[in-house]
Amino acid sequence: MDSDIAFRTIALALGVGLLLTVIAHKFDFPTIVLLFAGGLALGPAGLGWIDPQSLGHVMPVIVSLSIGIILFEGGLTLKPADYTASPTIIKLLLTVGVLVTWLCAAAAIYFIFQASWQISLLSGSLVVVTGPTVIVPMLHRLRLKDKLGSILHWEGVLIDPIGVFVAVFCYELVVVEDGSSAIAGLALRLLVGLILGAIGGVAIQQCLERKWIPDSLTNPFALAAAVLVFTCAELISHESGLLAVTVAGVVVARRRSSEVRQIKAFKAELTDILIATLFLLLVSRLDPAVFLQDLWKLVAAAAVVMLIGRPLNILLCSIGSGLTGREKLFLAWVAPRGIVAASMASLFALQLSESPEHAAESGIVETFVYTIICGTVIIQGLSAGWWARKLRVSRGKADGWLIVGAHALGRGIARIMVENGRNVLLVDSNQRNIDAAKRDGLQAALEDAREAEDLRDDERFQNVGQLIALTDNVDLNELVANRWLPFLGRSKLHAWSPRSGADNSEALDTVFNDLPEPSIASEELTHGTAQLELSQDPIADGEIPLMCLGDSGFTLLSRNEKPATNNILRLVRQRSHLGRAIERGGIYRLAKLKDLDTIYHKLCDQAVLKDPRLDRPTLIEDLEEMARRRSPIFGDDVSALHLYSPVLERTLCFLAWLETPVTSRSGRTQVEFVFLLISPTNDSEEPLPLLAQFVHLCHDHDALEAWAAKQETTDPI
Repeated sequence: MDSDIAFRTIALALGVGLLLTVIAHKFDFPTIVLLFAGGLALGPAGLGWIDPQSLGHVMPVIVSLSIGIILFEGGLTLKPADYTASPTIIKLLLTVGVLVTWLCAAAAIYFIFQASWQISLLSGSLVVVTGPTVIVPMLHRLRLKDKLGSILHWEGVLIDPIGVFVAVFCYELVVVEDGSSAIAGLALRLLVGLILGAIGGVAIQQCLERKWIPDSLTNPFALAAAVLVFTCAELISHESGLLAVTVAGVVVARRRSSEVRQIKAFKAELTDILIATLFLLLVSRLDPAVFLQDLWKLVAAAAVVMLIGRPLNILLCSIGSGLTGREKLFLAWVAPRGIVAASMASLFALQLSESPEHAAESGIVETFVYTIICGTVIIQGLSAGWWARKLRVSRGKADGWLIVGAHALGRGIARIMVENGRNVLLVDSNQRNIDAAKRDGLQAALEDAREAEDLRDDERFQNVGQLIALTDNVDLNELVANRWLPFLGRSKLHAWSPRSGADNSEALDTVFNDLPEPSIASEELTHGTAQLELSQDPIADGEIPLMCLGDSGFTLLSRNEKPATNNILRLVRQRSHLGRAIERGGIYRLAKLKDLDTIYHKLCDQAVLKDPRLDRPTLIEDLEEMARRRSPIFGDDVSALHLYSPVLERTLCFLAWLETPVTSRSGRTQVEFVFLLISPTNDSEEPLPLLAQFVHLCHDHDALEAWAAKQETTDPI
């Protein structure tokens, strides 16, 4: 029976916790608030579906390991460059700030609750932490300017193990009541945590750098390594594991690689699972009646911590930091507490309740800490955005566009968007494209768009709210979109894809489906055979709609989507490379021909008629040699051969459109379209975009048939 209750407790905590997390993210609401309400509703004081007592002695183990994994992920997110931007205030917040918050909170408990000095110091030590679990989501939402975000991030991650050390130090003073022993224990924990964390971090880093770990096992290895570092530190010195895994995470994060990015993404997802499960389990232990008994005392103590302790902390720690008055006011208000404070409070409350001397006061520790958590998360979390805007320390809404591909097409789209009031940044790994964009007066960055995690923190990319991946490589477009997905969201990602691949990607919105490869469109724009126009005229033949401009700005057009406005940005194309080559050659409707060789010979005859300089026997010989070396079948119903001739200056293209399909040489394919392309021997540039368009066209039978029908067709032969 007990095992059934334990199973139900874990299953409900995991399932409901994650469901509430999803709801909180969906509606941009503080996650811990919903988890707090869910824990009370499902716990013994509510419906009774979750019973943390059923987990027995396993509960502290689950909590400790989970917190260790959470802090390892927090260490991975820290960047040394952020620390060097404001090292003084971060050092002070982790030393002087901890002491100020600790003493203010302890004084509030001592005078308001008339508690013993031991319980007061212990309770105060538990609320010195802020924590990455509440700070990081808040920072993503607020988009703070300059170094405010890095200050809060570093404080939130590093203050957790420091706060735990202080709390354990106080607990030993309360229980053991031996000051020298407590001080020695604190020193040992610091030493073990720093040394083992550094060794573990370097070991993990070396395993990744030397490729000792298979790619498919990178995430399990990172998880196992973090647990191992935590366990080794705990076996040597109790409660040193949190510092060890945090330091290990910081060391590993110094290596910028795809493996580290993969580990960060995995750990972030795992952290969400652990926080949701843990918080629901911990909160379910609480009894709302206890809060109501001392409600005014709890509110008064929370007010002291929030309105006196934090402002005094920032006032002292920001001396000589260079922060403005508005920035100090913002830091003085924002200090939400999270899962580490909750878990330590619950563990200490359980242990104190078994002590005859402190059992009566054990409830104060837990209720005070959870009051601080709720007060800071609800009040500060919900008001932080308004306060940041009021003080003008946030960047505002990210409404800029990032275009991946600074070729002529990308530059043309960016130029029109900028002219209509949009903020656009071009990114490309080609220096010539970047130089051309800057000559046009456009913002451009020579970067790899796949490095989303690093670029997101770059000042130039702070205003990016939507992305267009506009390279010729569909797989690369999808990869870029996946890298930016955690930062922008699925609805803000767009990528070029041809019609044939438009339904293959689930991770992004494919756009510009009727557009040829961006490199082809760019070359047409460069040579003046195509133009980008923003016009209210109806879309005409030869025009490809790309975006529409409405009251809310530019909106990209997905496949088969009808524009919401008549003000449409379109690509106006003249004859394409392939179209011009067909004009120089011809399209012929053929009937009653039984084999491909005969059709190719007739096309050679037409080629000689078009340009008498061509030698028919040579064409036939080259054609037969080419057919022997490679299959002329392309796609399902297209046969094509590409020859070269030294007498030509431009490529000729001949198309035989068969009224009755013929069987290929292999006998496995029915051919309806037969292409013969003849290019100049010394021209290595023109055939490339022509062949690219040809390949794109031949993958779609309907598109090919529609294209052929629009060309000027020669009489049947």
